[in-house]
Amino acid sequence: MRNFNLLQRLLFYPALAALLYACSAEPAREIRVENGWIAEIPPMIAVTAALMTLHNDSDSARYLIEASSPRAERIEVHRSFVVNELARMERQSEVEVPAGGSVEFSNETGYHLMFYGTSAIHAGERIPVELRFRNGTVLHVEFEVRDRRKMG
Repeated sequence: MRNFNLLQRLLFYPALAALLYACSAEPAREIRVENGWIAEIPPMIAVTAALMTLHNDSDSARYLIEASSPRAERIEVHRSFVVNELARMERQSEVEVPAGGSVEFSNETGYHLMFYGTSAIHAGERIPVELRFRNGTVLHVEFEVRDRRKMG
């Protein structure tokens, strides 16, 4: 009986350690950002925009609700559109990223992140951005600053 108890302990503790390690490993990313970038701005300008593609590899929709960065006083999720030949920009409370799909934040779709109260940022810099989703997911990414003349 004593040998069996020792054998149990020899098997139990390594199995427990493996289980705890598996539970603590970083989960697979369901949401990911591709080609995220921010338009370069000169020192006297305090507003700029960021574009990206959001991919959702999960089996249910995800909703982007908020963004922030230490390099901006605030970031709003916007969509630009044209009404009666006038360009308009409207704040979005959320943007759906469909299950197994993606959403382009681009000139074509009008979606973009609007950075307010931003100090001068220069091409080549990498700016940390935090994206928050309705389900509680928080995604920490870095956006490259690019020359705004190449924005698209």
